[in-house]
Amino acid sequence: MPNHQAVLSTFQFKRTADVIRVFNENSYLMAEYSERTGAVKWQRVLIASQREVIERWLRERYPASGAPVARDNTPPPDPPRRPGKRGNSRRAGA
Repeated sequence: MPNHQAVLSTFQFKRTADVIRVFNENSYLMAEYSERTGAVKWQRVLIASQREVIERWLRERYPASGAPVARDNTPPPDPPRRPGKRGNSRRAGA
């Protein structure tokens, strides 16, 4: 496995708002990391071992801050009923 510091030293990390952009030594955009979601979107092909090192470093250095959404267990409301024919909804014998 390559030296982690050597891998990281060949890349530049620039932060804008909640996105960290990863550039290679030629200033090509390689990836974008969202601090909000923790997702990495790769723009160019990279050796898997280097990719893992960069993703691990980003997640350690900039952990995802997206708070989990609180979900309540109430059922969804009934759909609105259409006005119109009642059809066969009458009771027999009525």
